Amino acid sequence: MDAHRDETLIERLKRYYEDYRKTSEPDSGFRDAFDALTYSVIESIGEAADRDDCATIRAIVREYGELRLSVQGSNDSVKERLEEEYQSVTR
Repeated sequence: MDAHRDETLIERLKRYYEDYRKTSEPDSGFRDAFDALTYSVIESIGEAADRDDCATIRAIVREYGELRLSVQGSNDSVKERLEEEYQSVTR
């Protein structure tokens, strides 16, 4: 069973950011993390489709849409929050 199955998309983005940030600067780490999130969303939707689980597909799409809008509208604040959390973990 996937240990990350129940995480929210923002939690997944944070986890990806922390992984990418270990080897890159904040801007590219954030871009790479968001790209990875997008691919994982596609994979999750595909898995839900294989199960004919329309409710899960709707929930994933809704959550991704909300997250994407928050990133587009305030990319710096989301990135800054992730960076602050990353710095607090690495100290």
